[in-house]
Amino acid sequence: MKKLISLLFASLLILSCDSDDDNDTNADNNNQGEPAVEVPQTSIIRIASVNTENDTVTLTNLGNASIDIGSYFLCLGPGTYRQISDITTEGTTLANAATITLSYDVDPDADGLSIFSSNAFSSSEPEVLIDYVQWGAGGQARVGQAVTAGRWDNADNFVPLSTSYTFTGAANEVGAQFW
Repeated sequence: MKKLISLLFASLLILSCDSDDDNDTNADNNNQGEPAVEVPQTSIIRIASVNTENDTVTLTNLGNASIDIGSYFLCLGPGTYRQISDITTEGTTLANAATITLSYDVDPDADGLSIFSSNAFSSSEPEVLIDYVQWGAGGQARVGQAVTAGRWDNADNFVPLSTSYTFTGAANEVGAQFW
């Protein structure tokens, strides 16, 4: 009986080890048997820089999928918005890590800049209010919406006065500390 149990146990052990590599989709990639992880394709458009001296705004795609931002809007507040396709002759499709620099009149002393994916400027939906930055003083137009949408950390936080502002954070980081 002990022999039979030992043989049965040994057979089960061999069978359980036999298929270890059957689900290893990364075996050729030397990932030590970890299954392949599919990375979702997303685009993450961020305001990469604002230069108040020459009135330019640079947008960057920090995601891994291309996106056409021609229908997006830059907005400084009520009545001060422009559709991106109307202010550039460049192509508006941004691949991963691609940038576009746009001429856009901004206040050098204090302002707040938003990117909206549509002309629904009252929206706080993260899919509509894409990104935000404010400089010179807190409480700029649309900052409340940006905080609600998770695009800015606090209505009172702002980037200290300068002539050029550059985003230094990662795609998922928001707020004055990343400028």
